[in-house]
Amino acid sequence: MTIPPASNLVAKRREGGITRTLNDIALITQRNLLLDIRNPAVIVGATGFPVFLMLIFTASFARVVVPQGSYVDYAQFLVPLSIVQGLLFSTTSIGTALYNDLDSGMDTRLRTLPIARSALLAGRISAGAGRLLAQVIIITLVGYFIGFRFQTGIFSIITFLLLPVVFASAFSWIAVFFAVKAKAAESVQVSMTPWLLPLTFLSIGLVPLEGFPEWLQGFVAINPVSAAAQALRGLATGGSAIGFVLETLLWSVAITVIFSTLAIRAYQRRSA
Repeated sequence: MTIPPASNLVAKRREGGITRTLNDIALITQRNLLLDIRNPAVIVGATGFPVFLMLIFTASFARVVVPQGSYVDYAQFLVPLSIVQGLLFSTTSIGTALYNDLDSGMDTRLRTLPIARSALLAGRISAGAGRLLAQVIIITLVGYFIGFRFQTGIFSIITFLLLPVVFASAFSWIAVFFAVKAKAAESVQVSMTPWLLPLTFLSIGLVPLEGFPEWLQGFVAINPVSAAAQALRGLATGGSAIGFVLETLLWSVAITVIFSTLAIRAYQRRSA
């Protein structure tokens, strides 16, 4: 019996259908999650920044934004933005981790194995989602210490925890795209930070829409970060949330479709 060459086996596996592809993605996800678990400083470090900003903003802006209220009232307003902001900036580290895999030769090793080509990228995104969920929980717990409270049922709470992960995972595809195109690990952060800053700060996460100049209010209103922050506020307090949740999901789907396509194509050209 003639044994087919390894290249044929690899090609056959890559074209093995959706079930095998999902299995390959699960294996890469497990590998990346294990690396994160063995290095908890990565999660703690990524979470420390939004927690620090949340505490500083609460101390600085509470009396300005809610002059008739308390620090607890402003915490209820701010914590959703702190979650979204923290997760969006963490997408930079997800892109950097992928770049390190590409630069270290892990990508080359995987391409010699019978594994779906998309598994490296998708596995990094799905493992990153696990890290993002851990950050949501930590930031929410810290928020509880400064007065944030859920005033809704279990379904809304679960949606509150998962929605920012879905939203930030869409932005992770942007970081992955930059990582595939980058020539150095620092390039991912340089590419992401300049537009993440205005997206997070020019939103209704820190101050209400009326607090911005009229010429900026149009951008602030359509900013996807504003929709995500409003969705989380509604889910936490029982206010109007469905419309903002749907808007956040639509933004997530649109960003994922566009940048996953760009990232996969860029990766295929890189590995050709």
